[in-house]
Amino acid sequence: MVSFNEINLLWILVSAFLVFMMQLGFSLVETGVVRSKNTINVAMKNLIDTVFSIIFFWLFGFGLMFGMDSFGLIGIDKFLIDGKDLQLNGFFFFQAMFAATAITIVSGAVAERIKFNGYIVVAIIVSSIIYPIFGHWAWNDNGWLKELGFIDFAGSTVVHSVGAWIGLAGAIVLGPRLGKFRKNKTIYFAPSNHNFIVFGVFILFFAWFGFNAGSLLEFKPEVTSILLNTLLAGVFGGLSAWIITLFSKEKVGVEIFSFGIIAGLVGITAGCYEFNAIQSAFVGFISSFIMHFTDIFLTKKLKIDDPLSVVSIHGFVGVWGTIAVGIFANLPENFTRLHFIYVQTLGVFVAFIFSFSFGLLVFLFLKKVNLLRVRKKHEVLGLNRSEHNAKLPWVDTIQSIIQIMKTGNLDKKIYEERDTEIGIVSRFFNYLLSILKEKNAELKKSNKNLSVKAYHDNLTKILNRNGLLKKLSETNNKYTLAIIDIDKFKSINDTYGHDVGDYVLKDLATLISNKIRTTDIFARWGGEEFVLVLDTPDLLQAQNISDNLRKEIENSKFKTVGKITISIGISEFKTKNDTFEDVFKKADQALYQAKMSGRNRVFVY
Repeated sequence: MVSFNEINLLWILVSAFLVFMMQLGFSLVETGVVRSKNTINVAMKNLIDTVFSIIFFWLFGFGLMFGMDSFGLIGIDKFLIDGKDLQLNGFFFFQAMFAATAITIVSGAVAERIKFNGYIVVAIIVSSIIYPIFGHWAWNDNGWLKELGFIDFAGSTVVHSVGAWIGLAGAIVLGPRLGKFRKNKTIYFAPSNHNFIVFGVFILFFAWFGFNAGSLLEFKPEVTSILLNTLLAGVFGGLSAWIITLFSKEKVGVEIFSFGIIAGLVGITAGCYEFNAIQSAFVGFISSFIMHFTDIFLTKKLKIDDPLSVVSIHGFVGVWGTIAVGIFANLPENFTRLHFIYVQTLGVFVAFIFSFSFGLLVFLFLKKVNLLRVRKKHEVLGLNRSEHNAKLPWVDTIQSIIQIMKTGNLDKKIYEERDTEIGIVSRFFNYLLSILKEKNAELKKSNKNLSVKAYHDNLTKILNRNGLLKKLSETNNKYTLAIIDIDKFKSINDTYGHDVGDYVLKDLATLISNKIRTTDIFARWGGEEFVLVLDTPDLLQAQNISDNLRKEIENSKFKTVGKITISIGISEFKTKNDTFEDVFKKADQALYQAKMSGRNRVFVY
């Protein structure tokens, strides 16, 4: 292990501080991109992978990566460093930040549907085995890829592509988020906070200076070249992303513009020490196009759901940046351009095969032991609550409002959190609910009154013709129809006046209503004519009921007029094809026969 003078050691530590800030940057970007119901979960994932990745990188990963080489494959010492070697402490501190970054990249690809504890397992395996072993091949002085001449200065492939290919394996095994692909359409899930995305990119851009320039492990003038190249690649990545929006969208999309800057930074990471300024700008400029079109291919064609476009930004762009070293960088000694490109291409293929295959094994194992994907109802509810029992007041309030809208239950109130903005909104919403409930009650009462007026006779308060027909539409044809008519009602009106006639109609309606069964239907058809629907298909029984009713009326005393009589015509359904109109006509003919026979009679058709 090389030793560092004090200024170089200081530079390495300062750079490590910057690289550590990438955890915050990625947390903000990821939290901003996912839906509100999962923001706490992804923030916690970024925090927890920092903890576990550094622990297991210290236990195993650092030794495998930078320990004494064995056959160009793994390191065999420097496990659990004890902190006594002060130079080694600084180098470990710097490299531990890189290990944390690699696993954080995986987080974005599997967001919004992986179990929290399952993700911890992934973080442990990536930081202790997958990332360190490939890192040994590419960065250890005796690693077999390094011996071949493979160059990946700060980790376009070692850090970014390795993390992306593991994330790709996870996205495939996990499957898409619920509702992402419906009827051959890709559904857009709106980010929870666009500002967080922008703020996160600012932090990542700032931290990337430490990521790239710190990888020189020395503080010398060449640092300025690395910083310039990193700066140019990032801004030109943003420029090309802006150009993409000109041709694909009316507005400059926050996500694509922000991701374009990150893509430019990923692209330059492999060759930031090897390129000149113009080459760096070109690499950054092309990076956004690679990110954009590979993301469309993965999402639209392969139906792979990668919420943060991790595979495109870190995977494919990392490949481009690494191969670009072979295309543009100065040739190593005894290398031809074609051989240099071959070595760089070999390195990215090895990274893909090793990381993706190992990642598949890890995620398939987690699926086997039921530690991979959350249950559907938990995914719908959101991982904030299902994985951490954490609630966002705004999200909970919105969900409560949606539930009230779906059910129409105006008796339900939403929680009012005191002394908060959401509490004030909740109070006003509940106030509006109470007003709506009152208006709804008034409307129901009004509708009921309208229904009564529409289907009941104003004078007698029994069903009118419309009410009778509506009632019959809800029954079968197993009934007998009786038409009742007051005998010589015209003479009552002529002798005593219409007011007395109205009293007769009301009293008759009351009397008959009290005598019939609850299953029978009684209605005023018009004038002095009433219809009685008897709940029986037995014509003889109907005749007996009607005759008893006729006698009851004959023996009753009415105000002013004293006695009145009624005539009744009865009929039934003769065939299955008979309608109410058919039966009514027959009953009306029977009524006519009753009147022609001297009135105060019951006739059956």
